[in-house]
Amino acid sequence: MILEDNVYINALSAQGITIGDNVSIARDAILICTGVIAQKGTGISIGNNTGINARAYLSGQGGIQIGNDVIFGPEVKIFSENHNYTDALQTIKAQGVSRKGVTIGDNCWLGAGVTVLDGVTIGKGCVIAAGSVVSRSIPENSIAAGIPARVIKNRITGKDE
Repeated sequence: MILEDNVYINALSAQGITIGDNVSIARDAILICTGVIAQKGTGISIGNNTGINARAYLSGQGGIQIGNDVIFGPEVKIFSENHNYTDALQTIKAQGVSRKGVTIGDNCWLGAGVTVLDGVTIGKGCVIAAGSVVSRSIPENSIAAGIPARVIKNRITGKDE
């Protein structure tokens, strides 16, 4: 495993942080599992042969599962928790959070600046274009792009979606 300069790891959570073999985490990356001690998080799991690029932010409060052979470009952000806000008579802070978790399958490439939101599953073999915001699940072997990200092509069939 390679941990470059200024990597911050907060593994306080129910499942902690597990890191597979041959993983690299580049400089200034942040892996955080619990933001508020009263609401202990779930944790983060990173598979074998995965590369997390510089300035990545992994927020594992609701759980993040990253498969094997995954590539992250710089400044990828993953959020596995969301604030509740539907009651206009209460402050947002008082309404608590929801946690569904994020799963990223094997052999995926998330380009620079991709943001993945809580509740998303990215199937194996996906490519997510740089700068995309993934707010809903992406089927395996898809190429997705945009804000919000949408599937634009299948990697196996080559067909546009």
